[in-house]
Amino acid sequence: MNYTFYSKIGLLFIFILSFQLCICQKRSTNHLAALHAVKKILTASTNQSFSVLKDTGSFLINTKMEEALPDELKDINTKLETLGLSSIVESEKQNIGKAAQSSVNLFKPIINSAIKDITPLEAAKIIAGGKGAATQYLKRKTEAKLFEAIQPEVENELNSSGVTALVNSALNNKTIQNALAMITGNPASTTEKESNSIAKYATSQIVNGFFQVAEEYEVKNSNLSTDLIKSLVK
Repeated sequence: MNYTFYSKIGLLFIFILSFQLCICQKRSTNHLAALHAVKKILTASTNQSFSVLKDTGSFLINTKMEEALPDELKDINTKLETLGLSSIVESEKQNIGKAAQSSVNLFKPIINSAIKDITPLEAAKIIAGGKGAATQYLKRKTEAKLFEAIQPEVENELNSSGVTALVNSALNNKTIQNALAMITGNPASTTEKESNSIAKYATSQIVNGFFQVAEEYEVKNSNLSTDLIKSLVK
């Protein structure tokens, strides 16, 4: 009788253990499927961003890149255009586009490495975050590294093309400052600090624009939950 009792206990223990093992295996499968789905959409969305960065024409007409223009640089451009110096603004934009193009090779290793390093557990959390969560995760992981990597390249491009010097000269010219003061009603003041920061503002536009393009693609082209379900039933 004791033998029968202990046999039943043993079978119950085996059943519980098997059930827990099954749950763990299913959870592991879910996480791996999530990882596949997240990496797939991030690869596609960042490739879309790279296609914009590497083509100056696409960069200049992309609405997300335009939206990423920092307010400080918008203000500088508005001042220049108010003074009839639209040609300087156009030159600035063209050369920021060229800087974006030359930064692609610096972008790719950082982005690709971050995507490669995503863990199954991180992927599951990204899935739970809904649309846009994958891009936001990638931005948090890489934004600081990207700024550090590409700002020297952007600065070099703008300096070598003469854009920084041209904008500095225009904004810090006393005659131009006085004319701007008359137009806007604001006292003339030096704008050396803001004009010398053009490389920083341009870098901000390129990096933030990259993620805005990627997020737009992610939101429009993928429902990660659907992708996950499909990968589980294959």
